Amino acid sequence: MALSRQAVEAISKQVESYREFLVDFTAELVRIPTVNPYSGDASARRETPGQQRMARQLEQMGAKVETVQVPDDVFVRSQVVGPAPRDYTNRYNVVGRWTLGKGGRSVLLNCHMDTVGTAGYQGAPFSGEVLDGRIWGRGSTDSKGNLVVGLVAIEALRHAGLPLDADLILESVVDEECNGSGGGTLANRLAGIQANGCICLDGTDLYPCIGSNGVVTAAVDVYGKAGHAASGAVNAIDKAVMVKLALDKMVERRRAITPPQNMNLGIFRSGTLPAIVPDHARLEYNISYALTEAQAAKDAGLGWSAMLVRQEFESIVQSIAKVDPWMAEHPPTVSWIKDLYPFQTSLDEPIVKAAQLGYRAAGVREKQPAPMGAWFDGAHISIYAGIHTVGMGAGVMATAHTSCEYVQIDDLVANAKAVALAMYAFLSEEL
Repeated sequence: MALSRQAVEAISKQVESYREFLVDFTAELVRIPTVNPYSGDASARRETPGQQRMARQLEQMGAKVETVQVPDDVFVRSQVVGPAPRDYTNRYNVVGRWTLGKGGRSVLLNCHMDTVGTAGYQGAPFSGEVLDGRIWGRGSTDSKGNLVVGLVAIEALRHAGLPLDADLILESVVDEECNGSGGGTLANRLAGIQANGCICLDGTDLYPCIGSNGVVTAAVDVYGKAGHAASGAVNAIDKAVMVKLALDKMVERRRAITPPQNMNLGIFRSGTLPAIVPDHARLEYNISYALTEAQAAKDAGLGWSAMLVRQEFESIVQSIAKVDPWMAEHPPTVSWIKDLYPFQTSLDEPIVKAAQLGYRAAGVREKQPAPMGAWFDGAHISIYAGIHTVGMGAGVMATAHTSCEYVQIDDLVANAKAVALAMYAFLSEEL
């Protein structure tokens, strides 16, 4: 089914009229550092300045604005395996609401304000420079450009002159990045924010994203015996290397399955001085897992989770410890930082059909709906809150989290058109 020519032209014209705002406000948000406080580098900040600016912008757009504080025990309350302890002091979500006409069917737009850190960034990470048709800087692609896309899409829909009785909600959330595990998005679910459908704007490459892999993060603590470098003792690094080599076989297996599921050793930390034999080493792994693996765990009575993957990981660590006399007496310990479930929305759901229709009507080269390889907040909205969710993002995947991040301006404009048209299709039920 196609949208009416009148609707497409009216909405597209409105989006084009906001092009300058889209560029300027994205660049402004990039210039406001909102690095997640758990970034692990010297750039660690808080999202608060960006959220304050977003609240002012929503008020200027006539929204009813509220803030949602994230409780420190958000994961316990939500029964989700997430990082603990996590400090949410003065870290809050900002939510804007609009009622069109008499109100009615509702759509939620979700996107995060926090970014990863800037260690090793080439150039000025918070420049917000506009050059060569791109906006440059940390967060431009992931995901401040997408956040502004949501604002423009809402404004276009509000001012297009099309009859519509609906409710619009936009939430700018904290703590998606840096093991954040969607704490901000979960807090909004605990606060009871609901809708008939959700478009999650944290994404890339202009396609309907219908799901994501799950991700589980493991920490392995390996123990040695401290001593002077000249007199022996037991080096925890040597023991940790043995554990790593054993786990490398699991890495290879997971990369060879279909579809491949990456397993990355992101942290290997030990020691204080070359003259001291370290008595402790820590390895932290991120492990992607597929929908089928979550289903297998559920079928085994272990819940919609990575429990089978976690059991394999723990078994390997235990097995290598048994063959080493020192580790047999001083076994490594495995702990789980997070277990974030995968999700997938059916192609038959109206929100997915609306996203496809939106991209087609906006003139974006059609791509098949597909899940994202990485995890994103849409999983909580779908699985925890039961809201059918699709991702629509304009970021450039190749630059997210890298040392030189940018987003294409034309992609932001195209995505704003597609999102606005998708919202109209979903809310007016022209599907």
